[in-house]
Amino acid sequence: MQLYPAAIKGILVPVGLICAAYIGRAYMDLLGNDSRVIVENLAYLLCLVAIVIAYQFNRSRLMMASLAVAVFYWAVQRYLQSSLAEAEASRVYLGLSIALPALTFYLLLLPERGIRNLYGLVFLLAFVLLALICVLLGPWLPAANEAAYGYYAPRADDSYMLSVGATLLVALVALVGTVLLCMRNEEVEAALLGAFLSLYLVLALLHLEYISVVMCTAAALCLLWGLLRSSHAMAYRDELTGLPGRRALNERLAMLGSNFTLAMLDVDHFKKFNDTYGHDVGDEVLKLVASRIHDVHGGGTAYRYGGEEFCIVFPRRNVDETVEPLERIREEIANYIMSIRDHGLRPQRKKDGSRKRGATRLGSDQVSVTVSIGIAARSAEEPDTEAVLAAADKKLYQAKKAGRNRVAY
Repeated sequence: MQLYPAAIKGILVPVGLICAAYIGRAYMDLLGNDSRVIVENLAYLLCLVAIVIAYQFNRSRLMMASLAVAVFYWAVQRYLQSSLAEAEASRVYLGLSIALPALTFYLLLLPERGIRNLYGLVFLLAFVLLALICVLLGPWLPAANEAAYGYYAPRADDSYMLSVGATLLVALVALVGTVLLCMRNEEVEAALLGAFLSLYLVLALLHLEYISVVMCTAAALCLLWGLLRSSHAMAYRDELTGLPGRRALNERLAMLGSNFTLAMLDVDHFKKFNDTYGHDVGDEVLKLVASRIHDVHGGGTAYRYGGEEFCIVFPRRNVDETVEPLERIREEIANYIMSIRDHGLRPQRKKDGSRKRGATRLGSDQVSVTVSIGIAARSAEEPDTEAVLAAADKKLYQAKKAGRNRVAY
Protein backbone atom coordinates (compact mmCIF):
# COMPACT_ATOMS: atom_id res chain seq x y z
CA MET A 1 0.00 0.00 0.00
CA GLN A 2 1.53 3.27 -1.14
CA LEU A 3 1.59 6.29 1.16
CA TYR A 4 1.86 9.93 0.12
CA PRO A 5 3.44 11.81 3.06
CA ALA A 6 3.50 14.98 0.95
CA ALA A 7 -0.32 14.93 1.02
CA ILE A 8 -0.08 16.40 4.53
CA LYS A 9 0.60 19.71 2.81
CA GLY A 10 -3.02 19.64 1.65
CA ILE A 11 -4.13 20.56 5.17
CA LEU A 12 -2.20 23.83 5.08
CA VAL A 13 -4.98 25.79 3.34
CA PRO A 14 -7.69 24.68 5.82
CA VAL A 15 -5.35 25.46 8.72
CA GLY A 16 -4.71 28.89 7.20
CA LEU A 17 -8.45 29.52 6.95
CA ILE A 18 -8.91 28.52 10.60
CA CYS A 19 -6.09 30.78 11.76
CA ALA A 20 -7.50 33.70 9.75
CA ALA A 21 -10.95 33.11 11.24
CA TYR A 22 -9.57 33.06 14.77
CA ILE A 23 -7.68 36.30 14.19
CA GLY A 24 -10.74 37.87 12.57
CA ARG A 25 -12.83 37.13 15.67
CA ALA A 26 -11.08 40.00 17.45
CA TYR A 27 -12.43 42.47 14.89
CA MET A 28 -16.10 41.46 15.05
CA ASP A 29 -16.93 44.28 17.50
CA LEU A 30 -15.63 46.82 14.99
CA LEU A 31 -18.37 45.90 12.52
CA GLY A 32 -21.59 47.81 12.29
CA ASN A 33 -24.89 46.12 13.09
CA ASP A 34 -25.77 45.43 9.45
CA SER A 35 -22.31 44.05 8.68
CA ARG A 36 -22.37 41.88 11.79
CA VAL A 37 -25.72 40.39 10.79
CA ILE A 38 -24.28 39.48 7.40
CA VAL A 39 -21.20 37.87 8.95
CA GLU A 40 -23.30 35.97 11.50
CA ASN A 41 -25.34 34.40 8.67
CA LEU A 42 -22.44 33.91 6.26
CA ALA A 43 -21.89 30.29 7.36
CA TYR A 44 -25.43 29.37 6.27
CA LEU A 45 -24.94 30.98 2.86
CA LEU A 46 -21.59 29.27 2.31
CA CYS A 47 -23.01 25.90 3.33
CA LEU A 48 -25.90 26.35 0.90
CA VAL A 49 -23.47 27.18 -1.91
CA ALA A 50 -21.35 24.14 -0.98
CA ILE A 51 -24.42 21.87 -1.02
CA VAL A 52 -25.44 23.10 -4.48
CA ILE A 53 -21.92 22.67 -5.88
CA ALA A 54 -21.52 19.25 -4.26
CA TYR A 55 -24.81 18.14 -5.83
CA GLN A 56 -23.72 19.40 -9.25
CA PHE A 57 -20.38 17.56 -9.00
CA ASN A 58 -22.03 14.47 -7.48
CA ARG A 59 -19.94 14.62 -4.28
CA SER A 60 -21.97 12.97 -1.53
CA ARG A 61 -19.46 13.23 1.32
CA LEU A 62 -18.93 16.96 0.96
CA MET A 63 -22.65 17.56 0.54
CA MET A 64 -23.41 15.72 3.79
CA ALA A 65 -20.57 17.55 5.54
CA SER A 66 -21.92 20.93 4.38
CA LEU A 67 -25.39 20.04 5.62
CA ALA A 68 -23.92 18.94 8.96
CA VAL A 69 -21.98 22.22 9.39
CA ALA A 70 -25.16 24.24 8.82
CA VAL A 71 -27.13 22.16 11.35
CA PHE A 72 -24.25 22.31 13.84
CA TYR A 73 -24.12 26.11 13.57
CA TRP A 74 -27.88 26.38 13.97
CA ALA A 75 -27.80 24.18 17.08
CA VAL A 76 -25.01 26.21 18.66
CA GLN A 77 -26.79 29.49 17.94
CA ARG A 78 -30.14 28.15 19.12
CA TYR A 79 -29.25 26.19 22.25
CA LEU A 80 -25.71 27.05 23.37
CA GLN A 81 -25.91 30.79 23.87
CA SER A 82 -26.59 30.29 27.58
CA SER A 83 -24.66 28.69 30.44
CA LEU A 84 -23.93 24.98 30.14
CA ALA A 85 -25.08 24.66 33.73
CA GLU A 86 -28.61 24.69 32.30
CA ALA A 87 -29.92 21.19 31.63
CA GLU A 88 -31.00 21.73 28.01
CA ALA A 89 -27.75 23.42 26.98
CA SER A 90 -25.71 20.69 28.67
CA ARG A 91 -27.63 17.94 26.85
CA VAL A 92 -27.24 19.62 23.45
CA TYR A 93 -23.54 20.22 24.06
CA LEU A 94 -23.05 16.58 25.01
CA GLY A 95 -24.88 15.40 21.90
CA LEU A 96 -22.82 17.66 19.61
CA SER A 97 -19.54 16.64 21.24
CA ILE A 98 -20.30 12.98 20.45
CA ALA A 99 -21.85 13.61 17.04
CA LEU A 100 -18.90 15.63 15.70
CA PRO A 101 -16.23 12.89 15.87
CA ALA A 102 -18.71 10.11 15.06
CA LEU A 103 -20.07 11.76 11.90
CA THR A 104 -16.60 12.86 10.76
CA PHE A 105 -15.33 9.30 11.21
CA TYR A 106 -18.27 8.07 9.12
CA LEU A 107 -17.55 10.55 6.31
CA LEU A 108 -13.83 9.77 6.30
CA LEU A 109 -14.42 6.02 5.92
CA LEU A 110 -17.35 6.36 3.53
CA PRO A 111 -16.55 5.45 -0.10
CA GLU A 112 -17.53 8.11 -2.64
CA ARG A 113 -20.45 6.65 -4.60
CA GLY A 114 -22.13 9.84 -5.71
CA ILE A 115 -25.53 11.26 -4.80
CA ARG A 116 -28.03 10.46 -7.52
CA ASN A 117 -28.15 6.69 -6.99
CA LEU A 118 -29.26 4.09 -4.45
CA TYR A 119 -25.89 4.16 -2.65
CA GLY A 120 -26.14 7.90 -2.18
CA LEU A 121 -29.62 7.62 -0.68
CA VAL A 122 -28.63 4.80 1.67
CA PHE A 123 -25.47 6.59 2.82
CA LEU A 124 -27.42 9.81 3.42
CA LEU A 125 -30.08 8.00 5.46
CA ALA A 126 -27.38 6.24 7.49
CA PHE A 127 -25.71 9.61 8.10
CA VAL A 128 -28.96 11.14 9.36
CA LEU A 129 -29.65 8.08 11.54
CA LEU A 130 -26.18 8.24 13.09
CA ALA A 131 -26.64 11.95 13.78
CA LEU A 132 -29.98 11.30 15.52
CA ILE A 133 -28.47 8.54 17.65
CA CYS A 134 -25.65 10.84 18.76
CA VAL A 135 -28.06 13.66 19.58
CA LEU A 136 -30.29 11.30 21.61
CA LEU A 137 -27.30 10.27 23.69
CA GLY A 138 -27.37 13.77 25.18
CA PRO A 139 -30.50 13.28 27.34
CA TRP A 140 -30.04 9.49 27.70
CA LEU A 141 -26.47 9.28 29.00
CA PRO A 142 -26.91 11.17 32.31
CA ALA A 143 -29.76 8.87 33.36
CA ALA A 144 -28.11 5.68 32.10
CA ASN A 145 -24.65 5.89 33.64
CA GLU A 146 -23.39 8.56 35.96
CA ALA A 147 -19.72 7.60 35.47
CA ALA A 148 -19.99 7.71 31.67
CA TYR A 149 -21.80 11.02 31.83
CA GLY A 150 -19.01 12.44 33.96
CA TYR A 151 -16.49 11.27 31.38
CA TYR A 152 -18.32 13.09 28.54
CA ALA A 153 -19.78 16.05 30.44
CA PRO A 154 -18.40 19.50 29.52
CA ARG A 155 -15.55 20.74 31.69
CA ALA A 156 -16.09 23.70 34.00
CA ASP A 157 -13.00 25.43 32.68
CA ASP A 158 -12.57 28.92 31.30
CA SER A 159 -9.87 27.86 28.84
CA TYR A 160 -11.03 24.46 27.51
CA MET A 161 -14.58 23.12 27.77
CA LEU A 162 -14.62 19.83 25.84
CA SER A 163 -14.81 16.67 27.94
CA VAL A 164 -12.00 14.15 28.30
CA GLY A 165 -13.95 11.46 26.44
CA ALA A 166 -14.89 13.73 23.53
CA THR A 167 -11.31 15.01 23.31
CA LEU A 168 -9.99 11.44 22.99
CA LEU A 169 -12.55 10.73 20.26
CA VAL A 170 -11.47 13.89 18.44
CA ALA A 171 -7.80 12.86 18.66
CA LEU A 172 -8.61 9.37 17.31
CA VAL A 173 -10.59 10.74 14.37
CA ALA A 174 -7.85 13.28 13.59
CA LEU A 175 -5.28 10.46 13.53
CA VAL A 176 -7.44 8.29 11.26
CA GLY A 177 -8.11 11.24 8.96
CA THR A 178 -4.40 12.02 8.68
CA VAL A 179 -3.59 8.41 7.79
CA LEU A 180 -6.36 8.32 5.18
CA LEU A 181 -5.13 11.60 3.74
CA CYS A 182 -1.65 10.09 3.28
CA MET A 183 -3.14 6.93 1.76
CA ARG A 184 -5.59 8.53 -0.66
CA ASN A 185 -3.83 11.84 -1.40
CA GLU A 186 -7.15 13.57 -2.10
CA GLU A 187 -8.40 17.04 -1.29
CA VAL A 188 -11.68 15.76 0.17
CA GLU A 189 -9.93 14.29 3.23
CA ALA A 190 -8.06 17.57 3.80
CA ALA A 191 -11.32 19.53 3.54
CA LEU A 192 -13.12 17.22 5.96
CA LEU A 193 -10.26 17.45 8.45
CA GLY A 194 -10.28 21.25 8.18
CA ALA A 195 -14.03 21.45 8.84
CA PHE A 196 -13.67 18.94 11.68
CA LEU A 197 -10.94 20.99 13.34
CA SER A 198 -13.00 24.17 12.98
CA LEU A 199 -16.06 22.68 14.69
CA TYR A 200 -13.89 21.09 17.37
CA LEU A 201 -12.61 24.56 18.26
CA VAL A 202 -16.20 25.79 18.58
CA LEU A 203 -16.90 23.19 21.25
CA ALA A 204 -13.53 23.48 22.97
CA LEU A 205 -13.54 27.28 23.10
CA LEU A 206 -17.26 27.91 23.35
CA HIS A 207 -16.71 30.48 26.10
CA LEU A 208 -15.06 32.84 23.57
CA GLU A 209 -17.30 35.45 21.98
CA TYR A 210 -18.10 34.95 18.27
CA ILE A 211 -16.14 31.67 18.18
CA SER A 212 -19.04 29.77 16.58
CA VAL A 213 -19.56 32.51 13.98
CA VAL A 214 -15.98 32.59 12.73
CA MET A 215 -15.21 28.86 13.03
CA CYS A 216 -18.39 27.62 11.36
CA THR A 217 -17.67 30.08 8.54
CA ALA A 218 -14.14 28.65 8.34
CA ALA A 219 -15.57 25.11 8.25
CA ALA A 220 -17.84 26.03 5.32
CA LEU A 221 -14.91 27.65 3.50
CA CYS A 222 -12.82 24.49 4.02
CA LEU A 223 -15.55 22.41 2.37
CA LEU A 224 -15.89 24.87 -0.51
CA TRP A 225 -12.13 24.77 -0.99
CA GLY A 226 -12.28 20.96 -1.07
CA LEU A 227 -15.04 21.05 -3.67
CA LEU A 228 -13.12 23.44 -5.92
CA ARG A 229 -9.89 21.45 -5.57
CA SER A 230 -11.57 18.11 -6.22
CA SER A 231 -13.42 19.47 -9.27
CA HIS A 232 -10.12 20.84 -10.56
CA ALA A 233 -8.56 17.42 -10.04
CA MET A 234 -11.41 15.79 -11.99
CA ALA A 235 -10.56 17.96 -14.98
CA TYR A 236 -6.78 18.06 -14.75
CA ARG A 237 -5.59 14.91 -12.95
CA ASP A 238 -5.37 11.46 -14.51
CA GLU A 239 -7.56 9.17 -12.42
CA LEU A 240 -5.46 6.02 -12.81
CA THR A 241 -1.99 7.35 -12.10
CA GLY A 242 -2.77 10.44 -10.04
CA LEU A 243 -0.49 12.54 -12.27
CA PRO A 244 -1.66 15.71 -14.01
CA GLY A 245 -3.24 14.79 -17.34
CA ARG A 246 -3.08 16.00 -20.92
CA ARG A 247 -5.16 19.12 -20.30
CA ALA A 248 -2.86 20.21 -17.47
CA LEU A 249 0.16 19.54 -19.70
CA ASN A 250 -1.22 21.67 -22.52
CA GLU A 251 -1.76 24.58 -20.15
CA ARG A 252 1.74 24.18 -18.70
CA LEU A 253 3.32 24.13 -22.17
CA ALA A 254 1.52 27.34 -23.08
CA MET A 255 3.08 29.09 -20.06
CA LEU A 256 6.69 27.97 -20.52
CA GLY A 257 9.33 30.59 -21.18
CA SER A 258 12.22 30.46 -23.62
CA ASN A 259 14.37 28.01 -21.67
CA PHE A 260 12.97 24.53 -21.01
CA THR A 261 13.51 20.83 -21.70
CA LEU A 262 10.90 18.15 -22.35
CA ALA A 263 11.28 14.41 -21.87
CA MET A 264 8.98 11.82 -23.42
CA LEU A 265 8.84 8.48 -21.60
CA ASP A 266 7.26 5.27 -22.89
CA VAL A 267 6.83 1.84 -21.29
CA ASP A 268 8.63 -0.77 -23.39
CA HIS A 269 6.55 -3.60 -24.91
CA PHE A 270 3.49 -2.44 -23.01
CA LYS A 271 0.96 -3.92 -25.45
CA LYS A 272 2.63 -7.32 -25.23
CA PHE A 273 2.66 -7.02 -21.43
CA ASN A 274 -1.05 -6.20 -21.44
CA ASP A 275 -1.88 -9.11 -23.73
CA THR A 276 0.13 -11.52 -21.57
CA TYR A 277 -0.91 -10.51 -18.07
CA GLY A 278 -4.13 -8.57 -18.59
CA HIS A 279 -5.19 -4.95 -18.31
CA ASP A 280 -5.37 -4.99 -14.52
CA VAL A 281 -1.68 -5.78 -14.30
CA GLY A 282 -1.03 -3.25 -17.05
CA ASP A 283 -2.71 -0.61 -14.90
CA GLU A 284 -0.43 -1.55 -12.00
CA VAL A 285 2.57 -1.05 -14.29
CA LEU A 286 1.38 2.44 -15.20
CA LYS A 287 0.89 3.25 -11.52
CA LEU A 288 4.40 2.00 -10.78
CA VAL A 289 5.94 4.18 -13.48
CA ALA A 290 3.87 7.17 -12.35
CA SER A 291 4.97 6.75 -8.73
CA ARG A 292 8.62 6.81 -9.80
CA ILE A 293 8.45 9.80 -12.12
CA HIS A 294 6.20 11.75 -9.76
CA ASP A 295 9.21 12.50 -7.58
CA VAL A 296 11.64 13.22 -10.40
CA HIS A 297 14.59 15.35 -9.37
CA GLY A 298 15.98 18.29 -11.30
CA GLY A 299 12.88 20.47 -11.01
CA GLY A 300 10.77 18.38 -13.38
CA THR A 301 7.01 17.84 -13.33
CA ALA A 302 5.53 14.61 -14.70
CA TYR A 303 2.31 14.37 -16.73
CA ARG A 304 0.47 11.46 -18.26
CA TYR A 305 0.52 12.10 -21.99
CA GLY A 306 -1.74 9.22 -23.00
CA GLY A 307 -1.73 5.42 -22.97
CA GLU A 308 1.68 4.27 -21.77
CA GLU A 309 3.35 7.58 -22.59
CA PHE A 310 4.38 10.24 -20.08
CA CYS A 311 5.86 13.70 -20.48
CA ILE A 312 8.21 15.40 -18.00
CA VAL A 313 8.60 19.17 -18.16
CA PHE A 314 11.85 20.77 -16.93
CA PRO A 315 11.50 24.57 -16.91
CA ARG A 316 14.74 26.57 -16.93
CA ARG A 317 16.83 23.46 -17.52
CA ASN A 318 19.01 22.34 -20.40
CA VAL A 319 19.38 18.76 -21.62
CA ASP A 320 22.56 18.04 -19.65
CA GLU A 321 20.85 18.95 -16.38
CA THR A 322 18.02 16.46 -16.96
CA VAL A 323 19.98 13.38 -18.04
CA GLU A 324 21.10 12.27 -14.56
CA PRO A 325 17.64 12.39 -12.86
CA LEU A 326 16.05 10.65 -15.86
CA GLU A 327 18.71 7.93 -15.87
CA ARG A 328 18.02 7.40 -12.17
CA ILE A 329 14.30 6.96 -12.86
CA ARG A 330 15.01 4.53 -15.71
CA GLU A 331 17.21 2.40 -13.45
CA GLU A 332 14.71 2.43 -10.57
CA ILE A 333 11.93 1.18 -12.84
CA ALA A 334 14.12 -1.48 -14.48
CA ASN A 335 15.30 -2.80 -11.10
CA TYR A 336 11.82 -3.02 -9.60
CA ILE A 337 10.45 -6.59 -9.49
CA MET A 338 6.69 -7.08 -9.70
CA SER A 339 5.03 -10.25 -8.41
CA ILE A 340 2.03 -11.35 -10.47
CA ARG A 341 -0.34 -13.90 -9.04
CA ASP A 342 -1.26 -16.84 -11.25
CA HIS A 343 -5.03 -16.47 -11.52
CA GLY A 344 -5.21 -19.83 -13.30
CA LEU A 345 -4.66 -21.54 -9.95
CA ARG A 346 -7.43 -19.61 -8.21
CA PRO A 347 -10.61 -21.69 -7.57
CA GLN A 348 -13.45 -20.56 -9.79
CA ARG A 349 -15.94 -20.41 -6.93
CA LYS A 350 -15.37 -17.49 -4.59
CA LYS A 351 -16.34 -19.60 -1.54
CA ASP A 352 -13.75 -22.23 -2.40
CA GLY A 353 -11.12 -19.55 -2.82
CA SER A 354 -11.91 -18.10 0.59
CA ARG A 355 -11.68 -21.54 2.22
CA LYS A 356 -8.39 -22.52 0.57
CA ARG A 357 -6.67 -19.17 0.76
CA GLY A 358 -3.81 -19.37 3.24
CA ALA A 359 -3.54 -23.16 2.93
CA THR A 360 -2.63 -23.24 -0.76
CA ARG A 361 -0.04 -20.83 -2.02
CA LEU A 362 -1.05 -19.39 -5.37
CA GLY A 363 1.67 -19.42 -7.98
CA SER A 364 3.22 -16.16 -9.08
CA ASP A 365 5.46 -14.77 -11.78
CA GLN A 366 8.08 -12.15 -11.14
CA VAL A 367 8.44 -9.64 -13.92
CA SER A 368 10.01 -6.27 -14.47
CA VAL A 369 9.35 -3.51 -16.94
CA THR A 370 11.60 -0.99 -18.60
CA VAL A 371 11.08 2.45 -20.08
CA SER A 372 12.65 4.39 -22.92
CA ILE A 373 13.13 8.14 -22.70
CA GLY A 374 13.74 10.86 -25.25
CA ILE A 375 14.92 14.37 -24.32
CA ALA A 376 14.85 17.61 -26.27
CA ALA A 377 15.28 21.28 -25.35
CA ARG A 378 14.08 24.49 -26.92
CA SER A 379 16.55 25.78 -29.47
CA ALA A 380 16.74 27.68 -32.73
CA GLU A 381 15.80 24.47 -34.56
CA GLU A 382 12.88 23.80 -32.18
CA PRO A 383 11.58 27.31 -31.36
CA ASP A 384 8.21 26.38 -29.77
CA THR A 385 6.73 23.74 -27.50
CA GLU A 386 5.18 21.72 -30.35
CA ALA A 387 8.54 21.43 -32.07
CA VAL A 388 10.33 20.49 -28.84
CA LEU A 389 7.68 17.89 -28.07
CA ALA A 390 8.08 16.41 -31.54
CA ALA A 391 11.88 16.38 -31.14
CA ALA A 392 11.61 14.60 -27.77
CA ASP A 393 9.26 12.06 -29.34
CA LYS A 394 11.81 11.50 -32.13
CA LYS A 395 14.55 10.91 -29.55
CA LEU A 396 12.24 8.45 -27.80
CA TYR A 397 11.88 6.53 -31.04
CA GLN A 398 15.67 6.47 -31.38
CA ALA A 399 15.98 5.05 -27.86
CA LYS A 400 13.59 2.24 -28.79
CA LYS A 401 15.41 1.48 -32.02
CA ALA A 402 18.70 1.32 -30.12
CA GLY A 403 17.40 -1.46 -27.89
CA ARG A 404 15.00 0.15 -25.42
CA ASN A 405 15.59 0.73 -21.70
CA ARG A 406 17.75 3.75 -22.37
CA VAL A 407 17.76 7.54 -22.53
CA ALA A 408 18.34 9.30 -25.85
CA TYR A 409 19.22 12.99 -26.18
